[in-house]
Amino acid sequence: MLIRDIFSYGISAIQRRKSRKGLSILGVTIGIAAIISIVSLSSGFQDLVNTQFEQGFSSNILIVTTESISFADTESDLKLYIDDTEIINNIDNIKQSTAILQRNCVIKIAEQEYILNVVGVDYDKYSIIFENTFNTKFGSIPKSPDNKSVIIGARVNDPWKNGSTLTSIGDEINITYTTRSGIDIENRTYVGRITGIMEEIGGTNIGGPIDVGVYIPLETAEGFFETDEVRTIIVQLTASGDEIIAQASDEIEAAFGNQIQVITPKSVLDAISSVIGTIELFVSGISAISLVVAGVGIMNTMLTSLMERVREIGILKALGMQKRTVLGIFLNEALIIGLLGSVFGILTGSALALSIDQLGLLENFTTGTYNTVLGEISIRPVFDISLFIYSFIFGIVISVIFGLYPAWRAAKMDPVEALRTE
Repeated sequence: MLIRDIFSYGISAIQRRKSRKGLSILGVTIGIAAIISIVSLSSGFQDLVNTQFEQGFSSNILIVTTESISFADTESDLKLYIDDTEIINNIDNIKQSTAILQRNCVIKIAEQEYILNVVGVDYDKYSIIFENTFNTKFGSIPKSPDNKSVIIGARVNDPWKNGSTLTSIGDEINITYTTRSGIDIENRTYVGRITGIMEEIGGTNIGGPIDVGVYIPLETAEGFFETDEVRTIIVQLTASGDEIIAQASDEIEAAFGNQIQVITPKSVLDAISSVIGTIELFVSGISAISLVVAGVGIMNTMLTSLMERVREIGILKALGMQKRTVLGIFLNEALIIGLLGSVFGILTGSALALSIDQLGLLENFTTGTYNTVLGEISIRPVFDISLFIYSFIFGIVISVIFGLYPAWRAAKMDPVEALRTE
């Protein structure tokens, strides 16, 4: 029996049992589609992070913090204060440093309330360190700001990116900060005036400006929040060489008794890549399990088909068909199921990933008692030809593996016993 005859025979067998075989194909399709969509979107997210990182986090910038950046780290008991920048500035290869004092507050603009991050910064130093991102589209960043000046991010002004702006230069902005001490709750209100609206940055920016940030002078923040304790100090180095970064990081850590963390560009990328890789591996594993379940379904379908075709197999073997030919017929059916499922899965997974991108389903947004505007993250899937090839092969291999047992059962069937079966 020729290979094309075996293939044709397999197609005919599938067509005679469309519903049952169709469900097997659907199982493979779902598993492959999940792998394609998840891996392509996670690759796109990785590219987005790298792009945003390169735009907003220069290689000569360090972040000094008491907070952990990985699950393995624990937060330090040491506290950082605004004046700790003086200690850092006395270290070699440090150009300048500035503290960041930030808290979540309720912002009232145009009768709408938003929960946003209010950040107290030294306008002058911050605009130098983040010269590529801390820029205004409307208004300006005061060189000698008064206590009422406020700079807002692009998405605070236009949350939905449709031109429906909420503010303009000179408008008042109400900021409410809530503190709790036991059962006592205190609301502090600060009324500022918008002096600048930032250019759109896009995505997120570790330690730097973001589109949903509200910025006030550092001295104003210190008085408003009634604290000089900070979680973050931004450090700008004189150069960006690996040796300088390592030397500066070690000296900063030593200056604070090794109780703080110095976040370098490489450590940020490594941490993010590790998290993305773990999530991708976990979800891809679940998708692979779904393929195994689909494989079990294929085996069950083919065993049922085998029981229905016992006399047919008996006749074929009585007419001289060899065991390997019978084996080939059943394996061919599994191969066709895997092939069709893989092709449909690749097409479905690609379409799903593109739809998620087009519909913006992964953009961050929340709703609740207050409107909350968060940074937009538009993830474009990245399709690699190797992903398609490996997924295609994986779908076929799973199908063939689970088709081996039914094929082996059919091949070893005794023709005499088969012909006696009613």
